[in-house]
Amino acid sequence: MKKDFAMPVTEKDSADPALKEAINLLKSKKYKDAIDLLNKSAEKGNPSSQYLLGTVYCSGAAGETSFEMAAKLFKRAAELDQPYAQNDLGQLYFEGLGVKQDYAIAVYWFGRAAKNGIAEAQLRLGNMYQCGDGVKQSSEEAFKWFLEGAKSGNVDAQYNAAMAYELGDGTFQDFDQATYWYSLAAKQGDKDAKKKLKKLLVKK
Repeated sequence: MKKDFAMPVTEKDSADPALKEAINLLKSKKYKDAIDLLNKSAEKGNPSSQYLLGTVYCSGAAGETSFEMAAKLFKRAAELDQPYAQNDLGQLYFEGLGVKQDYAIAVYWFGRAAKNGIAEAQLRLGNMYQCGDGVKQSSEEAFKWFLEGAKSGNVDAQYNAAMAYELGDGTFQDFDQATYWYSLAAKQGDKDAKKKLKKLLVKK
């Protein structure tokens, strides 16, 4: 589970000078100094610092990879409503990294993050409902979250929403909507979306 240190933090938390400096240090690969600053900020209760410190442990930049430590930090931040931490904590539970694998808990945290507008979480929550992992299978709920993720700009969610419209899976069949979402996914470079779009345009 690789993490990008440029991952967004919340606007409120980003006002913390220590967090700003730590991000710059991470980008410069000055990990020791960055970790010291993040630890101080995290101990003061800054959830985005807690989250970012967790990403450091996920990446191994702290000198070792520790998903257990990352999970603890993500949970602290997630409970303070840090949306990116909620999403990543859900992923740890989904994969069983640093915690015991638990799809139901993954759904819970993906749901929190999805409601906070995280596109990746909206996609993942849709996938959970589509497959019935940790939750009762529901094509309607899956479509709902795919569409939310699509509106948020997630390319995979756009593709999934388009397919749902094409097949009438979880929603009414609508080739115009399918074409629309396939086209947006295609513009983002999705090769499968380009193929689907071409076939739909031939039908029309």
